[in-house]
Amino acid sequence: MADWLSDIAAFGLMIMGLSALALSQIPQSRRITLTRKSPTTRVLRCGATLLLALSLLLSLTNQGVVMGAVIWTLAITPSGIGVTMILCWHTHQRKE
Repeated sequence: MADWLSDIAAFGLMIMGLSALALSQIPQSRRITLTRKSPTTRVLRCGATLLLALSLLLSLTNQGVVMGAVIWTLAITPSGIGVTMILCWHTHQRKE
């Protein structure tokens, strides 16, 4: 059971990291926050890198080096699609 929980935690860290990476882009940040002043992109990108590295580390320690790297690599695509869908939904909901 602990294997599944750590996999879910690694997946959640990856989603948060990709979200921070998406919000570090200035046009996307303005679209979501509705302000001209956005947080520093360097801080968001460093945070995203840290979250993605923690996700990889958690996956590698839980599953082993080879299988952890495969699982982490395969989890990037659904995480990215999920972040894209969340950002598109947020923009669509705001327009209504």
